[in-house]
Amino acid sequence: MDDLYPDYDDTYGGKPLKLRPLPSLEQNGTAEYKSKKRKKKRKDKKSPSKANSATQTIIPKRIDYILVYPKEDENDFKDNDDIEDFKNRMELRRRFHRAAREKEGLEIRERDMGEKIYVLIHCPFKRMCLEAEEVKLEMPLEGAAIPPKQANGYLDQLKSLFVTDDEVDFVSAPFIVQKRAVFKGIDQPDTFFSPALRSLLVHNILINIDVREQGDENTDFRDSMRRKGLPFMLMKKVYTDRFIMHEESPYELEEDEETREIQRSLSKERGDFNPNSDPREALHRTWCRWWKFQPLWKIRNYFGEKIAFYFAWAGEMASLLWLPVLLGIAIWADGLYLSIKDNMEYNEGLAEMARQRDELIDAVRENITLYNRTEDRLLYQNLTARAQEEDSFFGSIADKSLEILDVFQKSFDSAVTPYFALVICLWGTLFQECWKRKHARLAYEWDVSSYHFTEPDRPEFYGTKEREDPVSSLPDWYYPFYKQFLKFMASFGILIFMALLVIASALGVIIYRVIIGVLLADSSTLPRILLSTVAATLLNSISIMILGRLYDYIAYKLTDWENHRTQSQYDDALIMKLFAFQFVNSYASLFYIAFFRGLTAEDGILYLGKQYEDSCGDDNICMPLLSLQVFVLMIVKPFPKFLKDIIIPWLKKVLKKCCCCRGKNKVADVEASKMEKADFMRKEGAKPPLGNFTLGEFTEKTIQYGFLMLFSCALPLAPFIAILVLLVDIRVDATRMLWMNRRPIAFISGGIAYCVVSQVLHCLHHPRHSF
Repeated sequence: MDDLYPDYDDTYGGKPLKLRPLPSLEQNGTAEYKSKKRKKKRKDKKSPSKANSATQTIIPKRIDYILVYPKEDENDFKDNDDIEDFKNRMELRRRFHRAAREKEGLEIRERDMGEKIYVLIHCPFKRMCLEAEEVKLEMPLEGAAIPPKQANGYLDQLKSLFVTDDEVDFVSAPFIVQKRAVFKGIDQPDTFFSPALRSLLVHNILINIDVREQGDENTDFRDSMRRKGLPFMLMKKVYTDRFIMHEESPYELEEDEETREIQRSLSKERGDFNPNSDPREALHRTWCRWWKFQPLWKIRNYFGEKIAFYFAWAGEMASLLWLPVLLGIAIWADGLYLSIKDNMEYNEGLAEMARQRDELIDAVRENITLYNRTEDRLLYQNLTARAQEEDSFFGSIADKSLEILDVFQKSFDSAVTPYFALVICLWGTLFQECWKRKHARLAYEWDVSSYHFTEPDRPEFYGTKEREDPVSSLPDWYYPFYKQFLKFMASFGILIFMALLVIASALGVIIYRVIIGVLLADSSTLPRILLSTVAATLLNSISIMILGRLYDYIAYKLTDWENHRTQSQYDDALIMKLFAFQFVNSYASLFYIAFFRGLTAEDGILYLGKQYEDSCGDDNICMPLLSLQVFVLMIVKPFPKFLKDIIIPWLKKVLKKCCCCRGKNKVADVEASKMEKADFMRKEGAKPPLGNFTLGEFTEKTIQYGFLMLFSCALPLAPFIAILVLLVDIRVDATRMLWMNRRPIAFISGGIAYCVVSQVLHCLHHPRHSF
């Protein structure tokens, strides 16, 4: 910490560099600023009133990180163990604060927030520069701006109307304190590091703090497994929460939406909106608009590369889906026309049969009048009973529902389906190549193309053997490959077991449905549907939920156990595990319908008898059933997310506007609103955390991508459903990330774990469509 001004080497290859003088790392800025400050102090001595006014306008230091712990006292506990735990937490907290102040140079102050204590952390510019050099953070160079490409032609000018990114790209280099004069904006300490980068650097400092002392047990400081940093503090409940704050904005979603839109319109008319002073609102005005491209640079600057890469991938898929969407809608419209035409011809046949039945009833009635035979009376009763059943109200509704469902199912099966499968195959290859190109371009522009070489180790990583680093010649602790390989094989075996468990659960539900259908074949329609179809669906859903929760827990534990060195390796391994389970969980029933249903042996399922067979109807064609199943899954899969992110907030807003809800608590609501506006920090802490956003969203979108690649030949509307879900999901996620959730840490990432997943789906795509 003290050696911040080493000898500055101003040569490169023996030639002097024409650089500016080294600016100071002090927060106050340059010498010119200091001279102005000294003059101001001399003036303030003459005028005390001016000095007081000057002190009132001092800008408070930025809060880079907030830790939370409950307000508690030793008298609150009666049990000796609880008292001992309380003392241990107090001691660990004292050590952590002292290490953060003395070892790391952070500025810490506490603030009483009622039942909780907020620990406000500010990192000085000097310490920020050292950490940026430690993590090899890429920063733009002074005078190295890359001129943007000029719009040539009408197409480029039309495209520029929808462009939302206007940031200028710079040539960047790893930040070095000794060479700090070559970096852009180094003489402006308050803005050199963006708020997102400041929070990231402080987070990296906190997770690597080690509060162990020489008197502690296991004080082998080479063993990073026992390091006691922020993750250890959270695990021991020394701190119960941590978060970073959004940039303050007057446009908060807790206000009335109509009022906010009026404010936006007035601000737009006056032209007084400054995007630099309100980056959240600037993002909202571009990112949440349906007719605008995503402002990927702004997303990256505010939320980090990890989240920006996900939205870039989702936006690229939505942009390239328009051709399959239009082609799929045309094919479905043609199939729907043919299906309706066939249904009309079938209805004409049924009408002819009904006319003949009525003529037969009249003839039988005449025979009864003339001959009065018993067999004529029985035939007449059967015919009239059947006619009444078919002409009844509920019977007609059931027949119409089945008729509409049959028309809808058959509309997906068309003569051009094989050609559509070929188009999807070509589209998958085109999408992969386009995304590789865009990923490489964004990684280069965002200076993360070589991040995997400089990515720091995870705090949870531990090494068991030591070797000499070939570059720095320093000792480097590593984990042997053979141990990690054995752990990978064990994880793979557990993954196979869980997949087989899912398949066994699905087969059990199928066997139950077939057996109940046979046993209740002679019963009425309602009990048969409830006990076979509905009960089987509920059993399948319950098993999926239980196994899903169990597997998520196992996947996280296995990935922790595998001891990955970097966060990118950890995320990639976790995504692969979760995707493998979701692959089996989502596609098992579809593969069964496509390849195995209708191929039952002569003795039925499990040789229970010929009547125990699972066929696909009278003609045993499973394509309409497969189409309906894919359609239902693509609609139902995103529904829980939309229910949580759209429907429930909308219902809360409607209930809040109701007189019954507002009349009673009107005064309390107004006071609460005032209190929230007056205490932005408390308001940010009350927001729910975003969690591992990219992990859940990417897994969900890859499952949707799998529906496209594997089963779009059975459902031409699959691209339309996928693009609709993508467009809505992007805007909903943008709104909730900007206003409803806490601000996530802007983690740096070299990309997303898409390549391996997409290759698996692409390889399975060709044999699947060949059948």
